[in-house]
Amino acid sequence: MLVSMNAQRLYELVHYFAKEKNKHILVIDTSTWMALGDTKKATVKTYYEDFLPVDEIGEIFSERYTFYEFDSQTSAVDIANEWFPLSTDLEDQDYFIECYVINPSGAMPYGNKVPAKPE
Repeated sequence: MLVSMNAQRLYELVHYFAKEKNKHILVIDTSTWMALGDTKKATVKTYYEDFLPVDEIGEIFSERYTFYEFDSQTSAVDIANEWFPLSTDLEDQDYFIECYVINPSGAMPYGNKVPAKPE
């Protein structure tokens, strides 16, 4: 018989962190970028040089997940908007880097992945 060992997902861990620190956490997920070939990775990374601060490019593209903490929801959402376009704003989805904000209550007030419209 299998007994659940209270598995946790990324959301639960980030929510716990946000709650404990009373911060708003911007989560950046580069897993789709990491699955690209080297040539496409370089092209996508170059594209983001127009949006990301120079010091953050290496931080964001060196790991699958990157987390930034902010004192306010407005600051977290503003940075997410500045750095990462909405999925619907990109013609080539290989350029899409998902990000979202989790606040101390566990709500997700922002995410840049827009669901596809039903046909």
